[in-house]
Amino acid sequence: MSVSMKELVCNVAKKLSDYENMKRIINHPSNYIKIGNRSINPFNELSLSHGLPALCALYGELSEQYPDEGWDVLGHQYMKKIGKQINQHGFSSLSMFTGLAGVGLAAVCLSKGGKRYQNFISNINQVIEERIEEIIDYLKQKPYPNMDDYDAISGVAGIASYCLLFPQEMKKSITLILKYIVDLSQDKQIEDIKAPGWYIPPENSFSEMEKRNWPSGFFNIGLSHGIPALLIVLCNAKKLNIYVDGQDECIQKLADFLIKFQIKDENGAYWGTHVSLEEYKNGSVLNKNTRDAWCYGTPGVAYSLLITGKTLKNQSYIDCAVSGMKLASKRLYDIFSPSFCHGLSGVAYICNRFYEETNISYFRKTAHKLANDIMEFYNDEFPFGFKNIEGSEENKEYYDCVGLIDGTAGILLTLLAIQNSKKTPWDCAFLLSEV
Repeated sequence: MSVSMKELVCNVAKKLSDYENMKRIINHPSNYIKIGNRSINPFNELSLSHGLPALCALYGELSEQYPDEGWDVLGHQYMKKIGKQINQHGFSSLSMFTGLAGVGLAAVCLSKGGKRYQNFISNINQVIEERIEEIIDYLKQKPYPNMDDYDAISGVAGIASYCLLFPQEMKKSITLILKYIVDLSQDKQIEDIKAPGWYIPPENSFSEMEKRNWPSGFFNIGLSHGIPALLIVLCNAKKLNIYVDGQDECIQKLADFLIKFQIKDENGAYWGTHVSLEEYKNGSVLNKNTRDAWCYGTPGVAYSLLITGKTLKNQSYIDCAVSGMKLASKRLYDIFSPSFCHGLSGVAYICNRFYEETNISYFRKTAHKLANDIMEFYNDEFPFGFKNIEGSEENKEYYDCVGLIDGTAGILLTLLAIQNSKKTPWDCAFLLSEV
């Protein structure tokens, strides 16, 4: 491709600064994402996943990479809009991708190493500290969890990932979440067996499809909505010397569960998306339902085991993670979008993190190759340079999105990080940041 990475990223980032034009394009009814009988607006002003905080994170990173080009000014325009929205309407949750933690992360990325937005960030941290106990108490009373109680997207794992940016200031919140994770991981009686408390019964399924596919309930093993997120939070807290009783045993239990429930076939060993209750009883996985993405499948699981292996100094976990990630990055099963969550950017960035953690040159080469592949999706005629591609390989649906999860911000941040190394902690949104 003739256009350089910097030129591509900066051209698109400038387009994203036209607020009214951006809203007009995203909010057009033809851009609503169709899921079953529902149409979902792919823009949510205050969400890191689909809104302005993602653009603030992008401009914060650009400001660090290219400090004399005014990116911080563009970011500040959006931070002012975010502040105004919160003042007028409040916030929906504490979560990373749709709530206050994501707004806090956006401000951190724009803060020039903590020099700016100090009061704003401090106020967010204080609200989280004040409210997290009530949330945890509510979750503990539930007989079984929903995935968004504890997951990276909407649950306490995502909130913890943000709090870990402030290990002293937010130690109370971190400790409460760690205790919840340890408690959640205790075995409980399910039908005629004992099983880990992160089991999700059919009535707590996220969707009708989940209920159909796993009618007896399941254990979610995707990084976005499942137990790898819990594993990463426990390990990262341990690295920061934040401990609760049972933490090490819980790390071991989660990791061993993931090791045990690999899919093994002629291709090698890799991970699916869920483990059914029947599979848990049988001790092995039969369903090969998977994709090779950050959200679900091998890349996210492998990363969690890599971090666990390094934290516990367990080489077998590291070896398992490395071989799984090599397989996934070659196979790229069900990967056809340039986006982060379930697309090429997520795989490319995890390869980049594998290289940083292992120094294995294969991962560096693969990250750069995938970054080049991502750039091939770029089209100057697209409003935001890239389209998010949903649907399937056979029936692709194209959408204009700007957020971190499935939009252009996540793609551009990935390209910048692989080319130049990252300068801000935007990747803690995906639980991929070095601690």
